Amino acid sequence: MTEINYLIPDYYSKFTCIADRCPITCCQEWKIGVDADTNRKWKKLQAPETVPEQKKNLSAYTIKKDGQRVIGLDSDHRCPFLNSEKLCRLVVAYGDKVLSETCTTFPREEHRFPTHNEKMLMPCCPAVIDLWNKQKSLHFPNVSDTLSDTGDTDTSVLFLLREKLLNLLDDSSRTIEEELLESFYILQELHQHQPLTKELLEDYFSDSTVRELGNAISDIDLPPLDLISECNELLQDLSVNYQKEGLYQDTLNPILALAEEISESLSDSTGNPDDTKAYESTLLEQWEQFTQYLSPYEPLLRNFLRNEIFSDLLLPDSDLENVLVQMQWIALEYASIRHSVFLRWMLDGTDANVSEISYETLRQYLVIITRMTGYETADIYEYLENSFESLLWDWGYFALIIGKL
Repeated sequence: MTEINYLIPDYYSKFTCIADRCPITCCQEWKIGVDADTNRKWKKLQAPETVPEQKKNLSAYTIKKDGQRVIGLDSDHRCPFLNSEKLCRLVVAYGDKVLSETCTTFPREEHRFPTHNEKMLMPCCPAVIDLWNKQKSLHFPNVSDTLSDTGDTDTSVLFLLREKLLNLLDDSSRTIEEELLESFYILQELHQHQPLTKELLEDYFSDSTVRELGNAISDIDLPPLDLISECNELLQDLSVNYQKEGLYQDTLNPILALAEEISESLSDSTGNPDDTKAYESTLLEQWEQFTQYLSPYEPLLRNFLRNEIFSDLLLPDSDLENVLVQMQWIALEYASIRHSVFLRWMLDGTDANVSEISYETLRQYLVIITRMTGYETADIYEYLENSFESLLWDWGYFALIIGKL
C-alpha cells in the first residue's frame, strides 16, 4: 500500500477547540451533517436524559435537508444536543466517538489529490480566526517542486500557479485589493493564452510584469460610491435565503436594513440634488475613515485570503477555468465580509459614537459570511450562473466589487 503524503500549513497543528468559551458556536444556525455510519449507530442509541425533548433514538433528531442528512435544529436554530454551558450533551454522556464525522473534524478540512493530501482549517470557526490573528504570516507547503519529480507537468504547473498567487498576496508593500486585482487579471490572461506552462507563469509573475500591471491598475478610476452600491446589492442577494430561514438574524438584519437605506438614497432621482450630493459626500467620508480603521487588520485579512487560495482555489480535478471561478467566489466572499464590517461600523458609530473597528466585529463577520458562502462546487457554479450574465466575470466587475483602498 502506497503511503499517503500529507501536506499541511504551519498553523494546522496549533488549533484547539475552545468549546464552551466559543463566542460563535458551530452548533447553531447551520447544517450539521450526519454521515451514514453515524446515523446507523445513532439508531441504536438513546438520547441522554438531559436532552429536553426525548425521542426514540438519536437518529430521530436528524432530518433530510438539501439532499443530505443533518441534525434538526430547535426553534432557536440550535443543535438539540447543545446544553446551556455550550457543551455537547452527547460528548458528556458517551464521549467523542459518538459524534458524526462533521462534528469530529470541524473546522479541519482535507483535499485528496491523486499525488498527495492537503489539510487546512476553515475560517468559519472563531478559534481559527484567533489563531491567524496571532501570526504575522501563514506559511504553506511548496507542492509544485514535489510534483515536478513525478513527471505530471499539467498538475504541477497548476500548483505552481497557486504558489505564485500565494506569494503575490504576501507582499505587504501593496494593498490586498491591488494584489487581488492583479491576480484576477493574470488569471484571465493565462486562461486566454493556454496551454499553461511554467515559462508562461514565470513571465506573467515576473517582477517587471507585476510592476507594470500594478502601475496600469493604479491609473484606473474605481469610484467608491459604485463599489458601495454594488456590494450592497451583492450582500443582500447573498443573504436572501438566510433571512427566509431566520438564520443569523441578529448579525444580518441591522446591516441589511442599512444597506437597503443606502441603496435607496444613492438611486433616488426624485429628491433634492443638493441633498443627494451632501449624502454622497458624507458616505464617501465615512468610507475613507472606515478604510483607515480597517488597515490595522490587513495582516489578518491577508492570512484569511491566502488560506482561502490555498484551500479553495485548486481542488481535485480542477482546470484553469475552475481556478478562475474559485477566485471569483473568494473575491465575492471577501467583498461581502468587508462590506458587512463597513455597515456594522457605521451602525456602531451612530449608536455609541464608536470610531475604531473592534476585533470582535471583524471576527464575527469573517465567521458568519464564510459560513454563508461555504458552498459546494456545484452550488457555486449554480449561484454564479443564476446571479450574473456570465459564469466568468470580466475584469471590470471583479474590480467593481474589490475596488482600491
